[in-house]
Amino acid sequence: MPISAPQAEVAEPPPLVNPSLLSICQTMGSGLDLPEVLRTILELTLREMQAQEGSILLFDQRTDRLEMLAARGLPDEIVQKGYIPRKGSIAEWVIEHNQPLVLNEEARGKDFEPVDNRRRIVSSMCVPLRVRGSVLGTINLNRSRAGSAFFDDRDLDAMVILASQAAVAIENSRLHQTLVKSERLTAIGQTVAGISHCIKNILTGVRGGISLVEMSAQNEDWTLNRKGMDILRRNVDRLSSIMLDMLDYSKEREPRKNPVRVRELLDEVAGTVSSEAADRKITVNIRPGDDALTVDADGQQIYRCLLNLILNALDVTPQGGEVWLHGERHKASRARRGTGESASSAWVILRVGDTGPGISAEHRALIFEPFFSTKGSKGTGLGLAVTAKIVKEHGGRIEVESPPGQPAVFAIHLPA
Repeated sequence: MPISAPQAEVAEPPPLVNPSLLSICQTMGSGLDLPEVLRTILELTLREMQAQEGSILLFDQRTDRLEMLAARGLPDEIVQKGYIPRKGSIAEWVIEHNQPLVLNEEARGKDFEPVDNRRRIVSSMCVPLRVRGSVLGTINLNRSRAGSAFFDDRDLDAMVILASQAAVAIENSRLHQTLVKSERLTAIGQTVAGISHCIKNILTGVRGGISLVEMSAQNEDWTLNRKGMDILRRNVDRLSSIMLDMLDYSKEREPRKNPVRVRELLDEVAGTVSSEAADRKITVNIRPGDDALTVDADGQQIYRCLLNLILNALDVTPQGGEVWLHGERHKASRARRGTGESASSAWVILRVGDTGPGISAEHRALIFEPFFSTKGSKGTGLGLAVTAKIVKEHGGRIEVESPPGQPAVFAIHLPA
């Protein structure tokens, strides 16, 4: 039998991408916050460069020092300090000349001030963190283990690539923080403007009420007095509602639940807005239902939810229109069917509807977002957001049942 010649082993081709560089790129896209990203980049860089110590420094022009964003292997007193002086440091030369620098043990002179004279550094490498031609800071590596080789040109080339990735991560984080701050300031400005406009309108009503009360006192006209007092009372209630919305939205609250008679709750809400509805020539109706229906809830909070909804309904309903309320009980709420709930679950659904123009499709996804308002400067954008929050704290939810463009129907689903 012929003997076949031994086959030569085929060497595996080298990887097309540096594994550490690939890991760093994956880290940058992982969604971690900047300190965690930079710590990971530094660890991978130390491993790739076979270095024992390292840091990522960012130059702060205001304090004229190098802030330490990440560090590994350095003495605790240096890390805890959180920065190093810029003057006389290797990083100062690298930042000013926008060039990397390698310093080996025998090449050290008096040009640079060491961070710690007690430690023996075999070889140091400092590379600028560059973005769009400007230097943000430096990434620094030390080989401090006895017998370590000096950093060479190949190490320096690899380090420049790794440093560019770290610089991009820092710049992206800065841009994101600037965007978030800008959006936050815009939202605050819009909210303050909306609240200020609402309060200004309320104060106008208060002044009108005071004028009527003063006129009634001069003329001893008690009918005019009652009208002025009614205006004052309504505007104080509006101001109180704005303040309560702001307080409710600012923190989590545990509802104080008690059995609440639904019909009495609907009657109270309808009575609160009856005068305003009459002024606008709008009818407020409570549709027939179970007058003995109760729900386990915080009555005051659910009252405020319904009041928010009915006031919104009055704002969009034309003269001669109708705003209505209704309450009913369901087993395994139709809105929640298919979610795995027990079929024996009991739910109370409170509805507020109107004969207005309805809600457009583009607004339906936004109406429960804080500070979103279709009323321009007349609305704070907190009413529906607070309502949704209160309902959620009760273990329920709120939804719009009507199709886009049809008169709006809001439904609050509460565990019975």
